[in-house]
Amino acid sequence: AASAEAGAGATVKVVRSTKDTEDRLSWQPELPLVADFAFDGPVVEVVPSEVDQEILGFGGAFTEAAATTFSKLTPQMQDIVIEQYFGASGLGYTLGRVPINSCDFSVDSYSFDDTPGDFELKEFDTNLGHDKKEIIPLIRRAIEKVESTVSDTHVRLGGKVAGKWESLKVFDGIHGPGTAALQSEGGRFLSTEAGGAVTANNLKAVASTFFTLKEVSGDSVALLGANGKHLVVAKDGSIKASGDEGSGTTFVRVKNADGTISLRVPEGQYLTAEPMERLRLLASPWSPPAWMKTNGAMDGSGTPCLKGEATASWANYIAKWISSYTAAGVPIWALSVQNEPTNNAGWEACTLTPQEEADFLGTHLGPTLKKEHPEVSIFVFDDSKHLLPDYVSAAMQQPGTAQYVQGAAFHWYSGDLFDRVAWVHQQHPEVMLLASEATYERRMWKAGMLEPYSDWRFGEGYAHDIIGDLNAGAVGWIDWNLLLDDKGGPNHIGNVCDAAVVIDAKQQMLNVHPQYYYIGHFSKFLVPGSRHVTTKVSAPKKYKPSQGPGPYGTCTGEGGLEATSALRPDGQTAVVVLNCADEDIDFKLLAGASAVKASAPRRSITTYLLPAAL
Repeated sequence: AASAEAGAGATVKVVRSTKDTEDRLSWQPELPLVADFAFDGPVVEVVPSEVDQEILGFGGAFTEAAATTFSKLTPQMQDIVIEQYFGASGLGYTLGRVPINSCDFSVDSYSFDDTPGDFELKEFDTNLGHDKKEIIPLIRRAIEKVESTVSDTHVRLGGKVAGKWESLKVFDGIHGPGTAALQSEGGRFLSTEAGGAVTANNLKAVASTFFTLKEVSGDSVALLGANGKHLVVAKDGSIKASGDEGSGTTFVRVKNADGTISLRVPEGQYLTAEPMERLRLLASPWSPPAWMKTNGAMDGSGTPCLKGEATASWANYIAKWISSYTAAGVPIWALSVQNEPTNNAGWEACTLTPQEEADFLGTHLGPTLKKEHPEVSIFVFDDSKHLLPDYVSAAMQQPGTAQYVQGAAFHWYSGDLFDRVAWVHQQHPEVMLLASEATYERRMWKAGMLEPYSDWRFGEGYAHDIIGDLNAGAVGWIDWNLLLDDKGGPNHIGNVCDAAVVIDAKQQMLNVHPQYYYIGHFSKFLVPGSRHVTTKVSAPKKYKPSQGPGPYGTCTGEGGLEATSALRPDGQTAVVVLNCADEDIDFKLLAGASAVKASAPRRSITTYLLPAAL
């Protein structure tokens, strides 16, 4: 981070979107970075020494509504949508959410096994006939776009199992006796960069790609990079060739069935060359098949939701769904146990109390996934923030359940409640926190509006929520439907909403709403692998407020500026500053001993890129 005093000529890059101008993710003139100075006014202070959670990215949901709407576009328009969301010139999305079975934003209710009493799931449609029509093709397009943009892969610790990204082909003696080249998935060789960083970027075995494997004992080895230094794993999982004799990390060499090896630390995690820029998909079930439920229908929920004899089958159903999606070329990164377990909705639902969810996870779902899909992370809750601590606590207080919990997902519909997110982060720092759903329902629209429309307040509300969630410990933020039609659907029970991009299929037009640009101020610059940095904002006075939509996703600016920051893998620090007030605000941006004199126009959002340590 920019923690040293600024050098001569150092500048800060600036990107802005403003209500009163045509600026939309527009580059502005660079600002001089100077030594700290006295300033009578608000200060946005980045604290470079206080680095926290790793950012995984941002994204949206691949609902059937989004996929059906996408399918009605011409091939040329489809290309534009894919680039706008997942390409390097677009938002650079790296997260997505996929419903298991139907949800309200499906054309109709459906499951993959509608045979009553089929507890052995013999009739489960492993071919996924329904989703292969439109949903899976859309996801595949997104995956291909994201993978085509990968440019820089830092090798790190983090693999839970010896999967494809943890497998290395070994070419012994390629740079002399005792040396080896290590080739990862996709043909990229591990190499030692200047400064000791270990990457997987080279497609050829060159001088920087050789390593020395020194036997320690048994299957334990120490690795030396091309610079002669031992590989060292830092607390954050990053790996550098920077250690002297005796100070390096010892790895266990695991031989895989296909002749490759994997390198594991004694604590159990594997060295991985998985690109951060990949599409991580969170799968979420809304409802089991109707015959598994006590109310006999996918819509709504009885109490309890599941028939007692169906609990094991439902866990197996989820595992089969993951296997089938993986076979269709759509690997699943994580699973939430149940979408909105507190909401007995008029659409697909399955209510679970905190204890019921913990019991189902510990007794059935956790063991089943550990056996069938140990690579898939499990998130509890996936509902509005007010009850987040209750569900996390119920799961973490049961040792038989806690072992299966990697994260907790949450929605924004009960209001900001950033304190609930921060509480979980403080009490359970090992639990990944993920904002998994946000949108503006029709009840939040201006009076009389019956179809989605462009509302600047909605972009501000998104940014307000993202900033609050990241500052409270979230690793990412997922929007609801990627696309909707110009009626706010399709939705089989009329529960229409807004979206960042709304499609007029008849006119073949993309209506890009303010949410899109506001998300982009985070997704394009707080790139995967960045780490959240403490950001403090002084508020010396009240400001002229704007009118927020309320009760959730509301930002009026009365309290002044809002900000969040992250240290990127390239060493730059991205700072996002939000001004929802109805007046311009001059402020000082302070990072260590360096500062910038800046101004946030009324109703604007700005991303500042501070140079790496000078």
